[in-house]
Amino acid sequence: VEKAKSLYSAGFFLTVSPESMLTVAKHAAETGKYYMINLAAPFICQFFKDPLLKLFPYVDFIFGNESEARTFAQVQGWE
Repeated sequence: VEKAKSLYSAGFFLTVSPESMLTVAKHAAETGKYYMINLAAPFICQFFKDPLLKLFPYVDFIFGNESEARTFAQVQGWE
């Protein structure tokens, strides 16, 4: 982790340890590394919305497919 230039977490990890993801995300921000996540599945956006949003201030790149993006938008009230 210390020598890495970028860090990536799968969104599924929010189901087991959102605190660990937040720790890694903060570390990336504090050390000038890129932090990336994926939305993983529509249910992550629905049922893990709060821990997902806590990561956003530290995320540089977010990956998601159309159904994940649509679900995220709906959960946020954008659609």
